[in-house]
Amino acid sequence: MRIDWIVAVVIFLMFVGWAFAYFTVLSSGSVVSRSESAGFAGEKVIDHLAVRVSSVPASFSSGSPGDDITLFAYVNWSGAEENSARVVGEQLSNASLPCVISSPAGPGECWKVHWNASLIVGDNHFFIEYADLDTALNCNQSVPKSDDNETGLWAAEYKDVYSAARNSDVCGSMNSSYEQMKAELGMTFDFNVLIEEPGGPYTCGRAVPMAGREVFVYPASGSLFEGGDVNISVRLW
Repeated sequence: MRIDWIVAVVIFLMFVGWAFAYFTVLSSGSVVSRSESAGFAGEKVIDHLAVRVSSVPASFSSGSPGDDITLFAYVNWSGAEENSARVVGEQLSNASLPCVISSPAGPGECWKVHWNASLIVGDNHFFIEYADLDTALNCNQSVPKSDDNETGLWAAEYKDVYSAARNSDVCGSMNSSYEQMKAELGMTFDFNVLIEEPGGPYTCGRAVPMAGREVFVYPASGSLFEGGDVNISVRLW
């Protein structure tokens, strides 16, 4: 009888201990899960701001050095990419070069990009970079449209950066159509975005709540397509 009582007490204590451990893990797990969910949600916003840049390597072999030599290449664009296009020179630490763009001569024809560059003896390397951005025409300098020196193009390379134009466009939509963007991103959190770029910091989205709400912060940083760096903080609650 005494043994049965002891066994019953031991079983009861084990059950209490198990229940305590279970609910402790469950409770702490819910906090971690919400934090992780905020991280996934923040990543969605960051991905929405990112811009995929196409970078097409171009090369020209020169037998002698020269300054202000006009080069050109044929490029096939499908939409508005030509507006953001620029030419950068590898020998000039990727500085933008004077360039001009000519529209296709007819259906099925390619765009033509001319640019001026200083050449060295041997291989000269450049990159024609562009992205699907709603910007004014970038390649609109006064460059002779000489077709004497065609460059060889290689397969495009891709990189993800940020863009001041894209940031401004997304933030404008976020402020005017917040609920629509929240639904498009599949967000269950409310959120606010702080963007710090050379033109100055600004925010968009919902106002960050005062004390009493747990706010998660998802930071990101990188380069701007237009030049310079940007820091982005997505705040979620």
